[in-house]
Amino acid sequence: MGDVVRDVIKIINCIRSKALSHRQFRALLEEVDSQYKDVLYHQEVRWLSRGKVLKRVFELRHVIAEFLTSKNSDTQVPTDEKWFCDVAFMVDITDLLNTLNIQLQGKDQIITELFDHITAFRSKLQLLCRHLSAGNLAHFPSLREVNLVKQRLPEYAALLRHLDQDFALRFEDFRESRGDMELFSQPFTISVDSVPDHIQMQLIEFQCDSELKNKFMSLHLKDFYTHVSSERTSSPSQ
Repeated sequence: MGDVVRDVIKIINCIRSKALSHRQFRALLEEVDSQYKDVLYHQEVRWLSRGKVLKRVFELRHVIAEFLTSKNSDTQVPTDEKWFCDVAFMVDITDLLNTLNIQLQGKDQIITELFDHITAFRSKLQLLCRHLSAGNLAHFPSLREVNLVKQRLPEYAALLRHLDQDFALRFEDFRESRGDMELFSQPFTISVDSVPDHIQMQLIEFQCDSELKNKFMSLHLKDFYTHVSSERTSSPSQ
């Protein structure tokens, strides 16, 4: 999909590189009463920027095509339906990635919450793969707006599977620690039989402490553990 991004950046640069051309384009947006008043510059280092740029160009695609045609510019919006499908697909996927990006940047989060976001993201990817394989575009609003080239769907599904595999590889260490994180985040519901032998007795005492259980149900996880004594959270010598 790198060619799609490069084409979009080329179109933006064509509009914004000359002051007169840029002013004329903004005036055109005013004339057509567009909700947007400009196209955005793309910043290579930021995924959030990339997603916003792609979405803005996609939503203004007809206005941009009309403007560049009227200027007889060497740069034109491609007329290939496959290209528009690729842009639409990228818009939908970068929306999903940007949602994850924002979730991971939230303040005062603990490791289990961050891993939950990653797990949810991978589950979404897998759902989208299944939907694409079945020709279901329920979660692809931008793809639904274009003349779909159905031959592209298997390729899009393959790209999502590759992305899912990449996330699985990058977060492999977290997956190996899933048991520890489950014990930390769900201490009152985790099965005693699923934890190491040397903490089973201590976990039973913990789970039977009604006062702690009430605090667990009423407090955020990071606040809950401030109410647990160090004797409760330290492992007894084996």
